[in-house]
Amino acid sequence: MKKYFFVFRTSLQRFVEYRSEIVLDIGGKVLLPIFVQGVLWSSVTATAGGTLAGYTLGGLITYVVFSIIIYNLMNVGFVEREIANAIREGDLNKFLSKPVDFMLYYFFVFLADNLPVFAASLVLGGLAAAFGVVAVQPQNFAFGITAIILAMYLSYIIAFLIAMLAFWMEEVWTLFVMKNMSFWFLTGQIIPLDLFPPEVQETMKFLPFGYLAYFPTKILTNRLAPPEILFGLTVICAWIFFLTLLYKLFWDYALRKYGAFGG
Repeated sequence: MKKYFFVFRTSLQRFVEYRSEIVLDIGGKVLLPIFVQGVLWSSVTATAGGTLAGYTLGGLITYVVFSIIIYNLMNVGFVEREIANAIREGDLNKFLSKPVDFMLYYFFVFLADNLPVFAASLVLGGLAAAFGVVAVQPQNFAFGITAIILAMYLSYIIAFLIAMLAFWMEEVWTLFVMKNMSFWFLTGQIIPLDLFPPEVQETMKFLPFGYLAYFPTKILTNRLAPPEILFGLTVICAWIFFLTLLYKLFWDYALRKYGAFGG
């Protein structure tokens, strides 16, 4: 594993070199969306008489802060493009000739890419706890961190499977855009999933999308009972197992067809 920790360290050094970009990322991807959604939900709850499906304005703001931060930890935008380009342009060749797992290599790049956001989220969470905005129970904190770690891998493996289509397609950028636009709604980052009709909520419990933002957020805001948390963690693990198996099958098939000349 030493070589992958080296990849993590060197990738982190490369990202940290662009400090202004990190500040813009945190501002544009975290602070600005929190402000915009705060204004939006303030208007909605005022129109609804102060509460919306059991949420007060304070509850919605807390949900928004957690969900946006957590969703940004799932951001694979840079890595998924790098994976697709490596396959299409033939850079995959250097990985095939060395004892390096291509998927694991970019997973550590993904972790390094998201570490600044993770560090910023810890600062924001610490400030929120210090001022009494939110009080996470120790048990829920442990479950929440576990759910976030599992969700990060789940988000990565979904992106990796889409990027693998570069073996057969000239351009997969459109698929990434479609995925990202869908995930804004399906993960519960914009609208809490428990505001949807009951039938939709029941269906979403068995799909992977809500576990990328909604589920960890509900844990950390103390709005899920232990049985619901254990059920959700089981579903995440089941999807991880299934998608990892799917990746291995498609990867072996793709490499048998790969001509090592690029896409």
